[in-house]
Amino acid sequence: MLAGMGSGVAASIFAVTPTERIKTALIDDARHLKRFNSPMHAVRLIYAESGFLGLYRGFAGTTLKQAFATAFRMGTYNILKDYENTHQIPQTTATNFANGTVAGITTTYATQPFDCIKTRSQSAKGATTLEACRTILADDGVRGFWRGTTMRLGRTIFSGGILFTVYEQVAAILNPVVAK
Repeated sequence: MLAGMGSGVAASIFAVTPTERIKTALIDDARHLKRFNSPMHAVRLIYAESGFLGLYRGFAGTTLKQAFATAFRMGTYNILKDYENTHQIPQTTATNFANGTVAGITTTYATQPFDCIKTRSQSAKGATTLEACRTILADDGVRGFWRGTTMRLGRTIFSGGILFTVYEQVAAILNPVVAK
């Protein structure tokens, strides 16, 4: 789990936070101001207005989401796989896909609050992590932290299944090559 958290933090720093910031800004902008002509225009305008750190608005929420999502996804998958190995359940494509699906569901429910905080922080209005938490609570109560869960589940159920199925197939091919 710790390795999963570490890889989630690295992904947040080098890729996820700036791309999520641009994506969220474009979505928010399309609903309201319509200032951005393209993703690159959004990058240039955000950089001009807020500097490099403007691309990292919502960093805390994004990093928490990425760290915990990766830890939960990998941890859940490995727990299921260990259980199956202990009980001599064969590791088939269907088993791997099912394990990835369960990992995706678990990850979504466990990390949806971080996703909501991240989205609120990266909106056009912008908010600190604490302000995002306060406004989510004020607007929708505790249940507000799980707003958007159904849409995210639609993606994570299939992506988790595909991710771990492909992972196991590639590992089966590479492990004998690497072992030499």
